Order: sequence, then structure tokens, then C-alpha cells
Amino acid sequence: MAVTQQDKAKAALEARELFIERNAIQAETGGLPRIAGRLIGIFLLDGGPISFAELADRMQASRASVSTNTRLLERLGIIERVAMRGERQDFFSLRANPFLIVLEQSIADCQRFTTYVDELLAASPLPADATARLQQAQDFHAVTAQTLQELLAKLAERQKQTAAQAVPAKRKAGAAAPAPAAAPKARTARSTAARRSSKD
Repeated sequence: MAVTQQDKAKAALEARELFIERNAIQAETGGLPRIAGRLIGIFLLDGGPISFAELADRMQASRASVSTNTRLLERLGIIERVAMRGERQDFFSLRANPFLIVLEQSIADCQRFTTYVDELLAASPLPADATARLQQAQDFHAVTAQTLQELLAKLAERQKQTAAQAVPAKRKAGAAAPAPAAAPKARTARSTAARRSSKD
């Protein structure tokens, strides 16, 4: 049986919805609300800007729930609120490099924790066992921050290489474009020469 365009469209839609739902489950496993995970899936697929009303409609969720979770994703640095001329309602878009931003925030959190421990140990004598527990937690956060910094540097370098590879392709595409525009000029020059020849 031949596959129709309608069948292909249905399969594509089902694949999108499956991805969004899987992303929601994964987000929930990581401690985020499931609806936040679904929103991330939508923005990864469509980018934005997407209006608040459209998000509520697509999510089949209450406006309060959508509002709560868009604010959460804004705080995490994954999406941003954008203004659209002539529109009163809010629009949202996926931020550029949202996962690098999340990594930067995680690094900052780990570094803050190590600072908190240093300040506590300097200000308050603690039993040896409490000090040992705090230092163990501090070491964990310090190593985590260092590892994330290395990962951040690798991702940034990879994105730089990807961008550099994309530039020659754009230049090559742009170089071929002017060729058709040169033809009318040539025809104009020939026609001008022909008119001069006829006058002579």
C-alpha cells in the first residue's frame, strides 16, 4: 500500500509529540515539572517567538500553569520573553545557547557553595565530624565546577568550529548569486553598441 502525504504528515506529527512527551518525562526525572519539560520540547522544535495564548492552547493546560512554568524556564535561562510590535500578550523564544547558560549557572552555584563552607569554617568552630562532612561536600562541588568548566570550554569550542564551517558555505552560496545579475548588463552593453553602430 502506497504511503500518502497525509500518512507522512500524521507520522511526523506523532514523532514530534513523542519527542515532546519523552522530554517531559526526562525533565521530570531531573526534578523539573513535566509541563516545563514539554515546553522545552516545543521550543527546541519551533524556536519561537510563540505567544502565551498559543502555548496554553498547544499544551492544553491552564494559563496559570503555563505562566508558572514559562517563568521557571526564564529563570533557568532556557527561554526569554520577547516583545512583538502591535501585540499586548507575551511571546517567548528559546535563548541562544540555552544549555551553555544552564552550565554557567550550575558552575556559579557550585562555586557559591564552596564559598559558603569557607565562610562558615572561618567564623564558627565545628566538631571534627561536621567539618569533615562539610569539606567532603565542598570537594564535591569544587570538582563538579571544574568538570563543568571543562565541558563548557569544549562545547564553546565546538560551536565556534561549527560556526566557522558554516561561513565558507554561506560565502560560496553568496558568490554564485551575482552571476545571473551580470547578464542583463552585458545585453545592455551589446544593445548600446548595436545602436551606435546603426547610427554610424
